[in-house]
Amino acid sequence: FVVADIPGLIEGAADGAGVGDRFLGHIERCRVLLHLVDANDEDVATSYRIVRDELEAYGADLVEKPVIVALNKIDTLDDELVAALSAELAEASGHPVMALSGASGAGVPAVLDKLLEIIGPEKRKTAPNSQDSEGDESPDWSPI
Repeated sequence: FVVADIPGLIEGAADGAGVGDRFLGHIERCRVLLHLVDANDEDVATSYRIVRDELEAYGADLVEKPVIVALNKIDTLDDELVAALSAELAEASGHPVMALSGASGAGVPAVLDKLLEIIGPEKRKTAPNSQDSEGDESPDWSPI
């Protein structure tokens, strides 16, 4: 499957702030959204809502796509704080929250398994070098 890494969107991205509208256009090609929220953010719920609001403002049914909400950088926090932030994020998002650490790898296999579950078995069988509609790029298209 194809993964698109969309860097942090700023408020107003859907209206053209920064290059956010171009990144949002790239999201239209994705089958599932993995929303990584930094566990060290001052307010994880607000961080989630800002991006979610930009997806809604952009339109193109982005908010209708399946989503996985994940709290990242859990290696920097104790278990009690991870649990509290996960609960806060789950309440804000309305989705279960998966905790992970890109640095230590904790929780990463579970998140990858969930992505594959959502993408579906036919996509898992696609050969790594084969082209599919998600991987095809128009020659004139650029995310920036």
